[in-house]
Amino acid sequence: MIRTVALLLALAVAQPALAQTAPTAAPNPSPTKSLPAKPAAKKPAPPKSDAGATSAAAARYGPCIGVIPHVGDLFAVQKFGLFSSELKEVPIESWGLDDLVVARVRAAAGAGIAVRRIAYAANAFEPFDKPPTRLFGDPENDLKNVVQTIAHAGGCERYIAVVKAVNKFGPSPTINLGVKGIGIINYVSSTYLFAVTTLFVFDGHTFDVLKKVAPTGQQIVPDPVVNDLLRSSPIRGPIRELKDFSWPPTPDTDMGLRDATRALLAPSLDKVLPELLEQQ
Repeated sequence: MIRTVALLLALAVAQPALAQTAPTAAPNPSPTKSLPAKPAAKKPAPPKSDAGATSAAAARYGPCIGVIPHVGDLFAVQKFGLFSSELKEVPIESWGLDDLVVARVRAAAGAGIAVRRIAYAANAFEPFDKPPTRLFGDPENDLKNVVQTIAHAGGCERYIAVVKAVNKFGPSPTINLGVKGIGIINYVSSTYLFAVTTLFVFDGHTFDVLKKVAPTGQQIVPDPVVNDLLRSSPIRGPIRELKDFSWPPTPDTDMGLRDATRALLAPSLDKVLPELLEQQ
């Protein structure tokens, strides 16, 4: 009896504790996985400007000027006495006269006009410098063919060819001796440095001659009699008398002669190029 009462009492005390439900542990939240960001919608690219292409096309087919210089390969050394004459040609590529020609054309053309030097083979000018023997020569047509061959795919609007010209050296009305291109001439007791050239402008499509001018600022006059009347110096072209010059010259080592030649050639080009480059 006593045991029964004790058992009932123990059950009565334990009942509230059993009735309480143990708290359920909250499940650990699984780490949130970051979703990949959606790529931003690409805006349509604006249409490319054709300014660059236009500029390139203009440089190639518009105001582009191609320069073909042919004056700086040889230096003529001439001596004339009362009963003798001598002529030899000395290579002067290192003087950079052809580079000087291109630089003066570029300066005269100004900003915004592309000036390109047109390269050519060493023998490209032989048909002009040494034309075949024929009854009626046509040097201008020979030059046109040379320029067209050199620049046939150049794509420039115009081409300027600067070439050595032939002229008369006449220290007196009764003496007419021939000189050509860049060189020096000694006659009796006088010595002259000369730079006789002609500038031609060719159409870039037809290669017809648009303009030609001698570097004296005067248009070339085809009549030799008129040319003689216009001549007021021993050479109708850039010329400078060299006082107290020791003959013979040494062009291959005389840098003073090189500098004097460059100083003679550059102003003669600067004088005629602005007018020569004007569009008609």
